Formats: sequence, structure tokens, C-alpha cells
Amino acid sequence: MKICHKEDTVYIELEGDVSFSNAQEIRKTIIENLLPSDQKAIVNLSRVDFMDSSGLGLFITLLKRMKGRGGKLILEHPQLGIQKFMEITRMDELMEIRKTEEPKTGNWPEARK
Repeated sequence: MKICHKEDTVYIELEGDVSFSNAQEIRKTIIENLLPSDQKAIVNLSRVDFMDSSGLGLFITLLKRMKGRGGKLILEHPQLGIQKFMEITRMDELMEIRKTEEPKTGNWPEARK
């Protein structure tokens, strides 16, 4: 995990799994590294391969913490499976998720309107 600060934003980069086995440790590390001046938390999920409901709980906790200080949480670039998981659980309605574009499966012409 990498954490850095720039102005009023904390940037968090996670890697590997975010699951029952490590979610509490990740949460603790993130919370300990939040500065009073942090108004935005941006979490890069591009290197996260697996996430279970403990990962969702981690982000809900972080969302509450950020909203409590008048800030916001942004999750960015989840891999497709994690992106779908967040959509199914409606996490994308609670927080901003900057999605990864889905790959095209063929060379299809654009549909006419």
C-alpha cells in the first residue's frame, strides 16, 4: 500500500486482495495516515485483484470518516470484476467511482441513430 498527500488530498494505492484477512489492517493504516487537512481521499484500485464484503466495509468506514469532516471519497480504476461487484452492491450510488472502460470485444461499426 502506498499513501501520499498533496494539498488537501490523500492518495491511496492498494494492491492484491482486499478481504477479510487484511481489511482491518488496511483500514487502520489508512485512518492513521489521514491528516486533519485531508478533504479528499482518492483510492486507486487498479492493482486490486480481489475484494469481498470486508473491502466494502472498509470503504464505507472511510466514506463516513471523510464525510464527517466535510470531505469526499473517490475510488478510481477498479478492475472489471471489482467494478461489477461495486455496481451490484450499489456502492457506486454512495460514492464516486471512476470506472475503467470496458474492453471492446470486436471491431464493430458504430450504430446509426
